[in-house]
Amino acid sequence: MSYINLAKDIINIVGGDKNIKSLVHCSTRLRFVLIDVNLVEQEKIDKNPKILSALNKGGQFQLVIGNDVDKVYDEIMKLVHLTLTKSNNEVPSPSLVNKVLSIITGSIAPVIPLLAGAGMGKVLLIILNMFGILDKSSQTYYMLNFIFDTGFYFMPVFIGFSAAKMFNCNQYLAAFVCLAMLSPNWDALVKAGNPVYFLDIPVALVKYSSQLIPALLTVWVMSYIEKVVYKYTPDMVKVFLAPLLVVVITTPIALTAVGPMANFFSQVVANVVMFMYEHIGFIAVPILAALYPWLVSIGIHKALSPITILLVEQKGFDPIVRVIALCSNMSQAAASLAVSIKSKDKELKQVAFSASATAFLGGITEPAMYGVNLKLKKPMYACMVGGAVAGLFAGIVKLKAFVYATPGLLSLPMWISAEDNQLMYAIMTLLIASIVTFIATFLIGFDDPVTDTFNSYYKNTETSTSVENNNLEYKDKKVISIKSPIKGKIINLNKVNDDTFSSGIIGKGVAVIPSDGVLRSPDEGVVSSIFHSAHAINISLDSGIELLIHIGIDTVGLNGKYFTNRVEKGQKIHKDDVLIEFDLEALKQEGIDPTTMIIVTNSDDYLDVICVSQGVVDDDKTILTIVK
Repeated sequence: MSYINLAKDIINIVGGDKNIKSLVHCSTRLRFVLIDVNLVEQEKIDKNPKILSALNKGGQFQLVIGNDVDKVYDEIMKLVHLTLTKSNNEVPSPSLVNKVLSIITGSIAPVIPLLAGAGMGKVLLIILNMFGILDKSSQTYYMLNFIFDTGFYFMPVFIGFSAAKMFNCNQYLAAFVCLAMLSPNWDALVKAGNPVYFLDIPVALVKYSSQLIPALLTVWVMSYIEKVVYKYTPDMVKVFLAPLLVVVITTPIALTAVGPMANFFSQVVANVVMFMYEHIGFIAVPILAALYPWLVSIGIHKALSPITILLVEQKGFDPIVRVIALCSNMSQAAASLAVSIKSKDKELKQVAFSASATAFLGGITEPAMYGVNLKLKKPMYACMVGGAVAGLFAGIVKLKAFVYATPGLLSLPMWISAEDNQLMYAIMTLLIASIVTFIATFLIGFDDPVTDTFNSYYKNTETSTSVENNNLEYKDKKVISIKSPIKGKIINLNKVNDDTFSSGIIGKGVAVIPSDGVLRSPDEGVVSSIFHSAHAINISLDSGIELLIHIGIDTVGLNGKYFTNRVEKGQKIHKDDVLIEFDLEALKQEGIDPTTMIIVTNSDDYLDVICVSQGVVDDDKTILTIVK
């Protein structure tokens, strides 16, 4: 299969070659750092069935591709020339938290396959030795062992090389500095244990092999040193003097200050996690296992990777992150399997079964999550139940993983070490998560879509459903119509650039790109609540329908600027009453997406909530039909 066309489409979608600042990939996602995220063409993403989902989280624009992400990545890298220049456009800076998450995930994601491969290689040696196939005293064992050890020993170099890309500094100088921290001569000083001084400054004797945080912080410091050095070094000697100065300044700072401080921080983090594991593991693990699917859904689960790496390096095992990942992965797989069996929709059955197999075998859950469970919503609740129950068992027996790998059936050896064998506990955890989630999915149920609806909605293409098209399905049912509360262009809810709304977690509904700044009541009812910032309102209609109308994306941060309340909580409202007025042009000038979401928050009380309009709507046109 050729991935060239998909690669070309993705480059166009994200605003072209010149808008890409950096690109890495993990097991299922392309992770872009874009110069201007406003250039992304969301409509093209929605219409491309090969892109499962799009997220803008942690300072990264992420496209969920699935198992073939590495092939798509390779084709993109052949086509683009990544520049590290800043845009002339004024783009809002991401928050400090987003910057940190972006750096962590961007630095670690490219290294994870290497660590997983080397780790599984170490486990393979253990298994071969256990079965008497390969003796530890053999030269073959010795050679394979040091080959696999190389991945962990030199991990700071790999991390530093990736981090340099995130910090926009020279990757080879970063690798050089990290290698200096792993020099055999430095190791000899550490083993000797005698006091060491540099320019009469005492140097802490720390072993940096297999360490993550010292490499990250060292390259961060180097990025600033490099900028100053290259700025003030004369051009005629810059080619040799600048790199010399960067190395001579950065490496001693790393060995005397940054490295020891980072090592201390690493130990503190590891000790805190181990304290949780030893004292409240049976509580913490099930809670985290229940929440983990939502971390995956917004793309920040990779930010937990450093904890696993720290624990495996310092303690020899990870009793938290890989354990909750096992519970969550198997729950996602089981929920998707239950959907494939219970659904009457042929295409949904096929998609769900394929996604389930991928999750069970390889622990890759994005196809199951985005293609099935998150779309149907209720299976996600079943995943939380199954994950929590399995997490409770895992916490009680104190399950431990000995390798950084994605938990699944094919990676079961990750639960075995030379000193301990947790395989049986891992299998029992896997079975509990799968069985409980499977049963919970059947008991909780889900809204099984008809074929036409699934083909259109679940592939993120345009939908235009009407009550007339559903006469057979909704014959003799009560139908309630909802008028548009605002003028503008209607779009499907799954096209909204906010996961909270587009995923349908809050409820079903529709969105409108407004053409004016007046929000009116769609029918008779009462204002049940209104935000002090006036960007959103909840109304209870006399028909029993609960509506949330939310103006704009992330408008809560404006604290009421550009918005004016025209009603108050508890007020009786009539059709066409003005609820909120806002300055639409001012929002656009601020670079804020004014898309307005109309959500039926009690969607579960009804058979269906159907979008019945397309194109431009006024405030008297029906946009939703609720079937009771």
